[in-house]
Amino acid sequence: MPGLRGRFAGLWNVRAARGHVPFLVLLVAATAVRLAAMTGCRPALWFNDSYEYVAGALRPEPYVVRPSGYSFFLRVLEPFHSFELVVLLQHALGLAIGVAVYALLLRLGAPAWAAAIGAAPQLLDAYQIELEHLVLSETVFTALLMTAVLCLLWRRSISVPAAAVAGIALALAAVTRSVGLPLALAATIWLLARRPAWRSMAAFGLTLAVPVLAYCSWHRAEHGGFATSGSTGVFLYSRTATFADCAVMKPPAELRPLCPTEPTDQRNPPSDYIWHGDSPLAGVPGPIFDPAKEELARDFAVHAVLAQPLDYLDVVGRDFMRTFESRLEDYPSRSVAERYLFGSPTPSMTRKDREAADLRAYEHGEFATTAHEPMAGWLVTYQRHAALPAPALGLLLALGLVGTACAFLRVRSLAAPLLLLSGLATLTLLLPPATAGFDYRYVPPAFPFLGAAAVAAGLCLVRLVGLVGRGGSVVGDTTAQPDEPARPERPTPGEEPTRPDEPVDGGARTGPIPGTGIPVS
Repeated sequence: MPGLRGRFAGLWNVRAARGHVPFLVLLVAATAVRLAAMTGCRPALWFNDSYEYVAGALRPEPYVVRPSGYSFFLRVLEPFHSFELVVLLQHALGLAIGVAVYALLLRLGAPAWAAAIGAAPQLLDAYQIELEHLVLSETVFTALLMTAVLCLLWRRSISVPAAAVAGIALALAAVTRSVGLPLALAATIWLLARRPAWRSMAAFGLTLAVPVLAYCSWHRAEHGGFATSGSTGVFLYSRTATFADCAVMKPPAELRPLCPTEPTDQRNPPSDYIWHGDSPLAGVPGPIFDPAKEELARDFAVHAVLAQPLDYLDVVGRDFMRTFESRLEDYPSRSVAERYLFGSPTPSMTRKDREAADLRAYEHGEFATTAHEPMAGWLVTYQRHAALPAPALGLLLALGLVGTACAFLRVRSLAAPLLLLSGLATLTLLLPPATAGFDYRYVPPAFPFLGAAAVAAGLCLVRLVGLVGRGGSVVGDTTAQPDEPARPERPTPGEEPTRPDEPVDGGARTGPIPGTGIPVS
């Protein structure tokens, strides 16, 4: 019992409490802003996609345009008939993600003040908070990714339960947003490279594969295609329509109707080639997401990429760089951009009688956003001044990538965490421009990984500079550092113990968390 009393004494001592003060201040401020959003904009904010998510909750089916995971989330909450409850839970998830970033950074050895900085973008960025107030999938998707990351990085050796939870979280992410599937694949490759115990890998693989395969089977039964959605070809077509030159790519006759007619330097944003009536895709008989048209669009996109690979990389790169140029411009249109601002009115429901009826059926009442002063006006001011500058996003990403490279040179305990965090941040930002098109709502889901990767990279660089200053070897040395004491871990039943000659990565510490006095086992 003396050891147990010592642990609790360390947990509650004054020094430990003081170490958490910066983060607690951030957390209180972040909670206050979200309460202001709940008070000032009721019941929720709306985007065009919101209507289809609600329709999927009322009439469950695999949606052909995008995965239906978020509709499942709304379905669970439907008995309460409250969009306010939906956004309240999304705000709670946003706060929980911030807490998870803080806890993970402490676990990786960051000082409490640095861990608080890493969580700040997730907690306080105004566009992040506005996105949580929209009836959209991004917040739930980010929470699922963060759950998987916590499970994969919390311990050096991944236990069977942690691997299973990570697999389930990634499976749910894969059926919530289309980019979730390639992100899950990336996490799987990362885990295989770490050589976990076979039972942990089996638990991860099963819990990831079974839900995804079940959903794909359901989609095939309803729409005929074994996939999480039936729109990947159409969206990829919209991406390639911004540069495709049929005089260069020389498509076969059956694909020529999809050739854009405008000069390549006068092309519209990708989304226009899906939703606008003058798109070549609209000229092909059948609904936009008809299976035959989906296959035709995919074939055209593949031909375009293979025939003009440099043009494809150019448009993807230009869209990717929008992330670091501005937090919000009138792109792809003003009507879309204003959906990401507090103070915007509910979109017009003209000729959308079915959508309006669905929203009323879910809410059991009116759904239009109403502004309540003074909080509504304060939120507009807050969003104008409390957003992470777009160039800072580029600096965070660059720092994370540089730190990842440095970690593999010397600070091996941070190599695996940095690779996962930086990889997820990069892919979360890059996949939408590569497969469809850029949208400002796709940026905030990368915040927790950008913040965590940047702080972990800073910690890595500080350790690397310290090693060089002490005259230590930089390349190829994987021995534990004084601030990273190595210890044998008691393996979970069914796991193989770490071999003495095997480098341990994952960054779990055995001493007290710096600046807190909290012991870590």
